[in-house]
Amino acid sequence: MKKQILPEAYFDSLSIAHKLDNFLDGFELREIHLFAYFSAILFHYAGNPVNEWKYKFIIGQDKYPHSQGLNNAIERNIQNGYFEDTDNFMIITGRGTDEFYKFSRQPRNKKREKFIDAACSTSVLIPYKETIKALLNDPNLIKASKLDNQDWIRYSNNKLKEITNELGAPADELLLPAVSWIDYLLKNELNG
Repeated sequence: MKKQILPEAYFDSLSIAHKLDNFLDGFELREIHLFAYFSAILFHYAGNPVNEWKYKFIIGQDKYPHSQGLNNAIERNIQNGYFEDTDNFMIITGRGTDEFYKFSRQPRNKKREKFIDAACSTSVLIPYKETIKALLNDPNLIKASKLDNQDWIRYSNNKLKEITNELGAPADELLLPAVSWIDYLLKNELNG
């Protein structure tokens, strides 16, 4: 039986893989989930209803956010030869890059792309390992991890809004709030 693939998850997996592969020359599958989760936080931060993201996250056993809808899309991309497993990480293939560019032209994906781009670009402005560590210290993930159940992770971005208001970030700017959030989480982790 074929698994139904959400178009949003399909595009997101390709977009995130493309960016992480460009920035890092490879990625782990769980990093696609993590950056999709961060993209969803930015989407919600911008005033969009959470349900419009189209797929939700739970906390995985590895303490990373996990979405079954996104995972189904990733599995399909592996089957189609869009992602290739090398020894310790994945890469997006030329066919996967072509598929990403084909779908990135669709109007509904252009809106998603700006959130994904802001989330992934933080790993260029802040060292990648630090970005990962900060995201894994997101209070929403820690709370979900402590509950140790399979309930949906709830987004709370009041602190993110407070930080960006203090900075005077323009409402349509996403990179500054993204970097500010990572910086805040890193400082919180060091002080906590």
